[in-house]
Amino acid sequence: MSNCNLTFYKKTDGKKGTDGYKNYDGPQAVADLSKVLWDGITSNNDMKDDISWVDTGSQAWVRVYSKANFQGRTALIGPDQHVNMKTFRDENDEDDMDDTIESFQLYDHKPDVNTSTIINNLLALYPGSVRSRKNNRYETEWYAQDSQYRIYDPSIQLSGNTLSFSMDLDHIQLEQDDHAVITFSMDLNGGFVDQIKVTYDIADATQVPEWAIKLIDGTIEAAKYGAMAIADGAVIVLTDGVGVVATVEINRLIKYTAEALTFCVDHLNIVLGAVFKLQGDGGTANFPAIVSHGIARLILAYYQELYGPDPHDALGFNEQRFLNTLDKNPWQYTKHNPFVEFSENAYSYRSYYPDNTFFYAKGGALSTVKIDAITNNRIDDHLVLQAVFDPYGKLFAVAGCIDIFSVKNNTSDYTMPASGVFAYNAEGTMIHVFQGGEEVTEVQGYDSLETAFADSLRSALRQAGDEYDIKLTNQQITMIDASIRVLKAMGEAIANG
Repeated sequence: MSNCNLTFYKKTDGKKGTDGYKNYDGPQAVADLSKVLWDGITSNNDMKDDISWVDTGSQAWVRVYSKANFQGRTALIGPDQHVNMKTFRDENDEDDMDDTIESFQLYDHKPDVNTSTIINNLLALYPGSVRSRKNNRYETEWYAQDSQYRIYDPSIQLSGNTLSFSMDLDHIQLEQDDHAVITFSMDLNGGFVDQIKVTYDIADATQVPEWAIKLIDGTIEAAKYGAMAIADGAVIVLTDGVGVVATVEINRLIKYTAEALTFCVDHLNIVLGAVFKLQGDGGTANFPAIVSHGIARLILAYYQELYGPDPHDALGFNEQRFLNTLDKNPWQYTKHNPFVEFSENAYSYRSYYPDNTFFYAKGGALSTVKIDAITNNRIDDHLVLQAVFDPYGKLFAVAGCIDIFSVKNNTSDYTMPASGVFAYNAEGTMIHVFQGGEEVTEVQGYDSLETAFADSLRSALRQAGDEYDIKLTNQQITMIDASIRVLKAMGEAIANG
């Protein structure tokens, strides 16, 4: 037996485990102890929620979890320990770990990252959310853009030099929720190992393609190199509280910001090719933006654990500047989220407080918002914007889609009008990315991303009207002009945050 060994015991007599036991030797992970049987006994034999004592060898570190798949409350036990779980508490000091362990990870060295800290960092990025348990899992619920969403605590598994992440998200609805599962892997330097992947299960959708973006090659690289251009010059400085320990090479931050942009550029294109039979409150149309924030925030939470608190002055969102740009003040609070109502060409619209995620080391911001066309219908029409800004508030990439209430439920092949993504390449040339990143073209004849984006979305809206026999209103068409005002206000708020 190696020095990296571990023994779990079923019961405790205050000195030593008695009754059932289980030995493990060598680095490994077990995701579900309900599928593992105790040695030494034949009844009540699975190990789930049944461990009271832990012994570790001289070169063994074990991270235990209160839920399967490396989720829930957690604690790390070091070498040469003989631990009574009745007196051993989780890292957040919520409760003891007796008879609650459902999964574990065993290492032959002290883990390079603390997965519990990553989860705590992530939860801190959802202020005002409500924490609870659902289906025996820890979850966090909140409202965004007047719709309700949920994330489950991510599963994070460290194996060698690779950290694998998996996180479930829901759009909460009365009858059937929309679901998404995010998976990706990163190395211990904070770089992606292969790809980000999102699998969707959308209620009332006849088809939702799996989305996966390869971060190594492909035509999407045109936008990625553009992101590298705006991030160039940024650095991450590590200190020990006294002096500078090291400066992380610039390329690492550039790579992070570029890849954060890359998934934003690619994501909405392919997802919005899904077929939605039933239009609703805009929560489903906004769900991909929620997923994008989920990815960006989980990556940010990992960077905070890997490199410590961001040493730069944090980017922010100047909400007063946002309101001033729209010539409106103050926020209204009669819905689940703050909003402001304004007019565009005599038509009434509503913009919610944008959702913002700020990239590590002042690398830019992901900002998304839902805009309502206020109508006399039971449900308004909606436009969802997803934008990436550089640290100075300059628009770097933008995509949008329109959710039209009047689409008939029996329009089974309906595709939501979407703009594709407009961004810059490394030479500063505007590019249009569409068809899930499979096609990238240079944009000619426009002096701004905003103008090119608006024309593209108008074209997509008119095409949808012709193809599906939708009688478009002037208010629906003018909603695109309203969105450009909101987009400008978002940039002003970030530039002066």
